[in-house]
Amino acid sequence: MLLVFVILLIVTICVTIVGTYFLLNAENYHWQWTSFSSAASTALYVYLYSIYYYHVKTKMSGFFQTSFYFGYTLMFCLGLGILCGAIGYLGSTLFVRRIYRNIKCD
Repeated sequence: MLLVFVILLIVTICVTIVGTYFLLNAENYHWQWTSFSSAASTALYVYLYSIYYYHVKTKMSGFFQTSFYFGYTLMFCLGLGILCGAIGYLGSTLFVRRIYRNIKCD
């Protein structure tokens, strides 16, 4: 599970760096929120999959089971979104600082 988590972090960083690179090539310098949201979109995918899993795979019924399932899943996905978004933003920030470090303005 630790290996899958490390792979998630590496893939998240790589995807946000590529997205930031394309934004900077298009001369769009508002990359901060884009890098955060593109990395945090993983949580949206997980939540949508949990909805599919609830309706197709589980045999849950009733108000309390449904509310607990979706409530805890929402809390997990919010945490995952913040974690992945922060990692993606930090990776993009390091990338931008690295590529603009050697530019000299006179």
